[in-house]
Amino acid sequence: MNNRVKFYSWLIAQLGRRRMTFAEIADAWMDATANVYREELTLRSFHRYRNAIESQLGFMVECGGKADGYRYYIRKDPVECDEITEWLLSALRLASLHDMLQYHNKVMLEAPPRNSEYLDDILCAIDKQYQLKFHYATPYGGEKDIMLSPAFVRLFKQRWYVIGVNENEQVRCLPFDRIAFMEVVCKRHPLSAKMKRLLTPDNFYDGCFGIMRMEDEQIENIRIRAFYPEYNLIEEVPLHESQHKVKESDDGLYREYTLAVRPSRDFLQELLWHGRNIVVLKPESLKRLMIDILKDMMQSYETGECRNGEEDL
Repeated sequence: MNNRVKFYSWLIAQLGRRRMTFAEIADAWMDATANVYREELTLRSFHRYRNAIESQLGFMVECGGKADGYRYYIRKDPVECDEITEWLLSALRLASLHDMLQYHNKVMLEAPPRNSEYLDDILCAIDKQYQLKFHYATPYGGEKDIMLSPAFVRLFKQRWYVIGVNENEQVRCLPFDRIAFMEVVCKRHPLSAKMKRLLTPDNFYDGCFGIMRMEDEQIENIRIRAFYPEYNLIEEVPLHESQHKVKESDDGLYREYTLAVRPSRDFLQELLWHGRNIVVLKPESLKRLMIDILKDMMQSYETGECRNGEEDL
């Protein structure tokens, strides 16, 4: 990555923390680890980069004027700066680590999503309304060929998924890492009007947690209780965008939250991941389901036998 692009992400991060004069920016850039070649920042280049940051990323680098000591600060465009912009900035910051990682063992990373090389072809097929032909391995060890009209992709827990419609007009959600072979069928095959309305990220995953939509699960008003210190964690990283705090105990031992979410397998697994630190209060049906799951887990630990309901599959 060239120094210009590294400078963009570096400057946004710096001005996101404090206001700085041009002299302070230029001095800090000379010592920045992102400035691998120690290139001096000129005022002319700085203004050129300011314009590029606004036009390409939607962040405005503005000057506070004489009363503010001519210090620069970041102002976000509420229209242009969305989640895509934040992802782009994150990607730029990670890419800028490349030079340092060649020489220093300073960063420990999670494993990247597998088969991400398919992403360009799948996005191209979505844009041009082409079909995809997969040789696909099922979770149960079988293999099959699938024709899919893709609608959108999603990244969830280090896996890329493509969501679309198969030749039987059934909605499928397929992880990239189960694709053994893929080709783009370069012939337009538009989605039906009904599927176009359904298969947008906001519509398809309305009220969902995770990758599973589960048609038979309706959105439920769920109330949970989180105990100290777990409630600090779920307030920093909410379980779902609908999470809302509704009560706190006088002694500070617990807080209660409501969520409007489909109680899918992904969501139940997330609740179980928090162990004894979170309990379901309402609805009663979900509370009983969680109790039954925990009882099955206890029996599985005691006997070593399968109690997940899939013994006969």
